[in-house]
Amino acid sequence: MRKMSYFFSPQKINLPYFHIFVFAFNLMNTIIEKSKKTFGEQLKPFRNIVWFLCLFLIFEFLWKLCVHQGEDERVLLILGKDLTSYTEGINHWTAETVYWVLHNLLGYKDFHLINGITLYFEGSIQIDIIWGCTGLKQLFMFSFIMLFYFGPRKKKLWYIPLSLIILVIINIVRLAIIFIIIKNPYPDWFIPLNEWYNNRIWENTKECYLVFYKDWFNIFHRDVFKWIYYDGVIFLLWLIWEEKIRKADSKKRSVKESD
Repeated sequence: MRKMSYFFSPQKINLPYFHIFVFAFNLMNTIIEKSKKTFGEQLKPFRNIVWFLCLFLIFEFLWKLCVHQGEDERVLLILGKDLTSYTEGINHWTAETVYWVLHNLLGYKDFHLINGITLYFEGSIQIDIIWGCTGLKQLFMFSFIMLFYFGPRKKKLWYIPLSLIILVIINIVRLAIIFIIIKNPYPDWFIPLNEWYNNRIWENTKECYLVFYKDWFNIFHRDVFKWIYYDGVIFLLWLIWEEKIRKADSKKRSVKESD
């Protein structure tokens, strides 16, 4: 019977090859462990903001999974169930508050509210306040992030409600600013921009004019101010919590433990 090769013989081991293999394996393992440690040390200062971003993305995923709009943007579907009627109260409150700010507080007498939710300046387009305009998503997002983020629970009991009030106020200011911006027709330079941005074709008709006017509104409502609201205000509220409240509380606890 033919004998097995010298290298693979169970009785003898080619020691030089074996030692080289062991040395290479240990060297690779050492490099991996050190790189893990180095990467972990480099990532440690960013641990909190990484967790904030993870919570942000987790909420976005869950929202897109569970919440949808119907064929009409007014319709709110959660897990396939129509819950639009439950948003009517906040829709009316938001519209009435924006009307009060512009008409009564700032003195725009040509600003009108009809049907409880429709707002417009004379000579401008009419905009209905629906659930997507009320900031509901942002309120749920911030609450979700804060509930699962680090920090003292007792202080969350007052910081979360206070932050939600701030978000509601800023949303009212956001809508008021947008209505002031669209009070006058869009400038001429917006026509070629909108043809590129929204893939429109300009035609000198009343219907096309109204389409471009709505796009002018959506540029600010859906794009510019929406992301300022997301990335700016929510991030700023989290940053205040992280730097002024959570870290201060951690320092107090460490001082007490050292004493």
